[in-house]
Amino acid sequence: MIMFKQLRKYNRSVIVTWLISYITVLMVPILISIVLYFITYQQVKTETNRSNALLLEQMEMSIDSKLKGLEQLSLEIALNRNISSFSSVDPPLSDAHYYDLFQISESLRTYKNANDYIEQIYVIYTNSDTVISTYDHMNRQGLFQKLRQQDDTSFEQWNSLFERKYVNGYTPMTFWDGGTSTPVVVFARSLVFNTPGQPPAIVLFVMKDSKLIESAPRHPDARMFILDTESRYIAARTDPGLLPQHLTYGELRDQQGIVYKDVQEQQAAVSYITSKITGWKYVSVLPASLFNEKMQYMRKLIWISIGMCFLVGGVICVLFLRKNYMPIQVMLQSLSHKFGLRFDGGSSEYSFLQGAIQHYFTEKEDMRARLDQHRNTIRAHLIRRLLKGSIEKEALLHESLAAHHIEFSSDRFVVILMSVDGFGKFEQYGQNGLSDQKEQMLHFILTNVLVDAAADDAAIYTTEMNDVLACIVNFHKSDSEERERLTLHRISAQVREFMQEQMQVELTIAVGEVYSDIYGIAQSYHEALDALEYRIVLGSGQFIRYRDTQLNQAPPHHYYFPLSVEQQLIYVVKSGNYAKAEALIEDIFQKNFTGHPVSVPLAKCLMYNMASTMLNTVDEVSVTGKRSLEAHLLDVEPLLSCEHVPQMKEQLKVKLSQVCSWIQAEKRDHHRYLIEDVQRYIENHLHDPNLNISMIGDVFRMTPSYISRLYKDHTGEALLDTINRSRLAEAKNLLKHNKLTVNEVAGRVGYADVSTFVRTFKKFEGMTPGAFQKAAQ
Repeated sequence: MIMFKQLRKYNRSVIVTWLISYITVLMVPILISIVLYFITYQQVKTETNRSNALLLEQMEMSIDSKLKGLEQLSLEIALNRNISSFSSVDPPLSDAHYYDLFQISESLRTYKNANDYIEQIYVIYTNSDTVISTYDHMNRQGLFQKLRQQDDTSFEQWNSLFERKYVNGYTPMTFWDGGTSTPVVVFARSLVFNTPGQPPAIVLFVMKDSKLIESAPRHPDARMFILDTESRYIAARTDPGLLPQHLTYGELRDQQGIVYKDVQEQQAAVSYITSKITGWKYVSVLPASLFNEKMQYMRKLIWISIGMCFLVGGVICVLFLRKNYMPIQVMLQSLSHKFGLRFDGGSSEYSFLQGAIQHYFTEKEDMRARLDQHRNTIRAHLIRRLLKGSIEKEALLHESLAAHHIEFSSDRFVVILMSVDGFGKFEQYGQNGLSDQKEQMLHFILTNVLVDAAADDAAIYTTEMNDVLACIVNFHKSDSEERERLTLHRISAQVREFMQEQMQVELTIAVGEVYSDIYGIAQSYHEALDALEYRIVLGSGQFIRYRDTQLNQAPPHHYYFPLSVEQQLIYVVKSGNYAKAEALIEDIFQKNFTGHPVSVPLAKCLMYNMASTMLNTVDEVSVTGKRSLEAHLLDVEPLLSCEHVPQMKEQLKVKLSQVCSWIQAEKRDHHRYLIEDVQRYIENHLHDPNLNISMIGDVFRMTPSYISRLYKDHTGEALLDTINRSRLAEAKNLLKHNKLTVNEVAGRVGYADVSTFVRTFKKFEGMTPGAFQKAAQ
């Protein structure tokens, strides 16, 4: 009762689901029973129709065999000498002819007695209008009175059946004898005699319907009949009212089959088969109620099984509902009393229990996640203390390591430091204040790549130390020193290759020395820091071992950059010779960082010294020049912000190229200004007889040869030719427009000697001044 009250109260209860499920399961055998009933019904129906079809085939064989016998008998009659000879007799008949009639009747009687299904045999002689039967003879009119289709059939209609050139067919007719009528089937066939041109005769075989199909097998409940090609019923064994109405020959199109028709408002199965001799349809009508009678027992059995299913299944459903719901009800009460959770019926009990369990596991998972988060922080703090050497006594240390799941398989340790020099694809995370997230993400990826690269060759423990990822590598106890070295190289190479190819991240990896004591981790860490600092000398993206930095260092407190080299560098820069300046830079860096590189402190000093030299040179060039240097040439911040020597070298070359290019351009501008001043001086002192190259050299404080060569290099014309051309241009103008003598013109344009003027004029113009003046006037 409690269960059903619960069902009424909570319509979403699991009881409803179970009840629907049980009812669904209960409906399965019921549906199976119904399906089996219909399958059995169809099977019974099919088997009955099949047996009926077999009976029809037997009926066809029985009747067709009789009809074949008639055809054979007609041939025998045609071969009878008495019958064939009488066809030539003409009326009126003589006594001899009557004797022939008697013999023919005897022969026909013999044929009839041999075939008991034949009621009567008639032979019609059209030539003498004589009809002979087994007992008597008559004319065609007499035969018409005994044998015709229907009572109202006229003689002309009847006679037309036998006036065809060749008669061969079956026709249903009525045989009248003593006032009683009997339905018969008449097979009429023309007799073909051996003598050509002999008058024809027709033989008629009369068969009663009952005798035609009495020997044919039939179903006790079936109504059998024959349907001819003109849709007429032949030899029907039952009352025509019990046969299907309006059944036509065309409806039974196939050679054999079954159709369903209504007979006396009941459906019936009409089976048929077609005669191969006459084309008739042998038909059997089986009422559909026959199938229902045969299925009555099966129907009762099905109803009993359905009732038992409902009764027994309903009781079992109730019992199982009660049994299965009790544990759930106990669980709901327990959750309500112990955890304060109340089931309000808004969902099913399963959903409520699932939500309660999910809530419990979610809280548990959150608690575990918080613990794991703190554990990772504490574990990272412990690794940092190991790296710095701030560790407890050995007993406490091992307890701390075990508590944070840190297990060292041997006493062989080395520290690797990884510094990110280029963020590659992660550069975008440096925008909008996301630089911390960028480094955290990269360090997380690096940690996973390190663990995968180490695989089974070593144990890796990582933490962040001042923007650098620090890794403690613990080798296996059985590894040799050579194997440890190869493992370190392999791990470093795989990590650098993966980060470069997949993320375009550039790494500098520094490695300390391997120590055989857990307390040597701090020493290896400090050595790795020194090796990482050596990146200033080697550049970024390098694999640096502490041992290599100690073996290749130059003597302390010395680096190559003497005062003479510094002054030489300043001179070639001021002269704008970039090729020599680049060669000096290459020589300085090669002597300081090839073979035995200088120490890190000295490298820093050298970098600042060269940056200072460059700054002084740029300032001096800017002061001595006619125009000030551009702002980007004076900016030496890129030099001061270099992180390592190769970067400083490249920045120095860039700055030298820019400054030397500016100086070369400045020189070209200075010469252009000088040439313009010289040309302006010539124009102003053109009438001075003392104007020559020496005078111009004195004015501009240059030797005559230098200023003459400089002028020709920039203008393509000799300085003296420029002076003469300028004087001659003014002389031609004076000769054209003024009536002055040649001597006066020569004096006005600065020639003290008229002969020099005439010689120079002829050299440039190809004629004398006098000739030019005459030609112009």
